[in-house]
Amino acid sequence: MKAFLRRIFLVLMSGYIIVYYGELVFWATPEREGMTIGGISLTWLVYSLFAYVFLCVVSVFKVRNPWALFLAGAFYGWLEEGIVVQTMYGTQDGPFPMSIAFTGLAWHALIGIFTGWYLVRKVLAENRVLKTIGLAGMIGLFYGLWAISWLKEPPPPMKLLLDAGQKNILLSHFAIYTFSTTAFLVLIHWLYNRVMPFVFKPSKLELWILGTATCLYFIFVTIPAAPKAIWVLPPLMAITFWALNKNRRVESQADAIAGFQSEVQPLNYIALALIPLIATGIYFLALETGTALRTNQFVYYSFSAIGVLFWISSIFAVSKNTLKTAIAT
Repeated sequence: MKAFLRRIFLVLMSGYIIVYYGELVFWATPEREGMTIGGISLTWLVYSLFAYVFLCVVSVFKVRNPWALFLAGAFYGWLEEGIVVQTMYGTQDGPFPMSIAFTGLAWHALIGIFTGWYLVRKVLAENRVLKTIGLAGMIGLFYGLWAISWLKEPPPPMKLLLDAGQKNILLSHFAIYTFSTTAFLVLIHWLYNRVMPFVFKPSKLELWILGTATCLYFIFVTIPAAPKAIWVLPPLMAITFWALNKNRRVESQADAIAGFQSEVQPLNYIALALIPLIATGIYFLALETGTALRTNQFVYYSFSAIGVLFWISSIFAVSKNTLKTAIAT
């Protein structure tokens, strides 16, 4: 029971890390429905359920290296966008087949999982402040440039403030939003590290329940809502799991859940404050100069291409690593 409760704790911590990038950074403004403490908390719980399945995949397939991690991220992205919701099969803003890559690969796998859940934790554990500053700076730059794209497509509350010329209020709301949610992110990383060392090893019962529930949802909810899913998702998931299984056979080190075990120095946590600081600075400049760029279009096309390239490269890299290990033995 104690091990199960610690797994749930890690699930909740991972759930917030993923929801931070998947929802809070993506929507990038409190001027939107659901961006209240209650709404964010509920979304956090939902994302934690997704995180539970993701962590089980990382554990079962011994995911540690970056290539295998991206494949696990691809699974997570397609789990959310291809099973739970059906945006993977085309929407008004994201036509098929581009919708396969965005947001499953381009955002969830690349930004939420690879960068937010994996790379940030890895860099924190290295205790190199300048490296943490560099990564936090890049995330903050991306955050700010992405956020200003919503000034071109503002939700109603944001539009009211813009039309009324109340840019100072909009800026203060954005600053409070980014600093408070990032401060909680820092706390989550600190709490996550307090649990370590701990091996996340789900029981067979947990795996059966989560696996069965996912399959039933896909059959009885996803396919009726998006019939295209029956021939789009299974081949992509099969290839992904085929590569992950190859990784499982050769990986001998601790998985990425517990692989970064070190006493993180406080300055590294503090350095993460650059994320909201830089994002707010860019937001301020955009409001002051009246600059509203469609940076979302650049992210849409470039990150979709990068996501697909990473997925293909990860398949080949994991297969190549398996072949090398087989030859060596």
